[in-house]
Amino acid sequence: MHVAYNLIHPERLTRVEPWHDYIARDKLCRQLEKEYGLTVDNGRHQDRERGIGSQAATMEAHSGRQSFESYAHDQGAAILEKLESARAWEDVHQIFARHGLELMPRGAGLVVRDRHGKQTAKASTVHREVSFRKLQARFGTFQKNREKLPPSEIRYRPRPIQKAAELEMLWTEFKAARMVYEVERAAIRRKWSAYREAMDRQTLGQKTRRYVLQLSRQKEMQERQALEMRQPGNWMEFLRHKARSGDEAALTVLRSRQEEVSPDMEHKGEHMQTRAVMLAQKTAILENDNLNSKTKRRLSSQILMESLLPGVKTDISRHGHLIYTLPDGEKICDSGKRITFSEGARSHALRYMAAQWGIKHMERDKEGRSVFVLADGQKIRDTGQRTFERPKPKPQLERKQEMER
Repeated sequence: MHVAYNLIHPERLTRVEPWHDYIARDKLCRQLEKEYGLTVDNGRHQDRERGIGSQAATMEAHSGRQSFESYAHDQGAAILEKLESARAWEDVHQIFARHGLELMPRGAGLVVRDRHGKQTAKASTVHREVSFRKLQARFGTFQKNREKLPPSEIRYRPRPIQKAAELEMLWTEFKAARMVYEVERAAIRRKWSAYREAMDRQTLGQKTRRYVLQLSRQKEMQERQALEMRQPGNWMEFLRHKARSGDEAALTVLRSRQEEVSPDMEHKGEHMQTRAVMLAQKTAILENDNLNSKTKRRLSSQILMESLLPGVKTDISRHGHLIYTLPDGEKICDSGKRITFSEGARSHALRYMAAQWGIKHMERDKEGRSVFVLADGQKIRDTGQRTFERPKPKPQLERKQEMER
């Protein structure tokens, strides 16, 4: 439900500035959700009370494990008490080091970093009295540590945030299962990397090479998907999987948690099953020798789009372009080298492009525009137009030189 409200007073005709209105708004949203029995969203007010940001709170909600920000905030009271006896920056660094933390300058302020990892958070996350301005007012201009730091008496480990008597046994089982999962995933990656390297050494035609590599990546994705369905990806999924199997201990740990989880996480198993079916269908198409390459590409693309957006209608132009009509009437056209779309279909076109062309991640250029990076390192820039063009594949010699490097 979207609610619109007028900022202009009906009688005085003055404009009301809703400064920081989201604090009161989100608090009211949580109350209404509980009052009417709706799914409780991950709002801001709970995160503010706990002293962590929305991103860290989302991580905890989805994984069920403590975030680094939450750990740093929990150490705040003990660190503040010890800072009472500090006289110089060296004392400050040693106090933070004993708690597994490290103070570092960044931009116009300070961040606190995990001594045993790469996670960082604002220094004020620990406590509002540990801000850059207040520390400098007390100890003078910031100075980096020059002495040997003591070992950490306590350190950040992403432990479960639930509290229950059955927790330790389940946590040990989860860590053992994750270790097996990592070993199996690495084995799959090595197996198919070795296969592709062997194919690169073979004398093959360009189309044959492209087909063999595409089929190998498809089979690798299928094996990884099957592994993920056998082995839950994170702590929360592990608990749900055990609870569905009738494990009372896992159900008790889940119920011990007071926070709600976004509803889409509850249906992740269904999404994984849909993806597994889609990958199996695509693999069967690629292995079908009775179909030519154009038909294989068209059928694979159609299956992909239908898995991303059920209810889409597919048509083929006289030039062989795939034209998708979305349930809301918007359109996406895939010519193989180019994806064009109507303005209202931009978000669906981005999802389709990411899955179809193998987008690994997105970054920003100097102008702030989106740049999509493919698996082979090539980039697609979002120019703001209603089209995305796929770059030409790198020549075989260039790929071999990159592998050697």
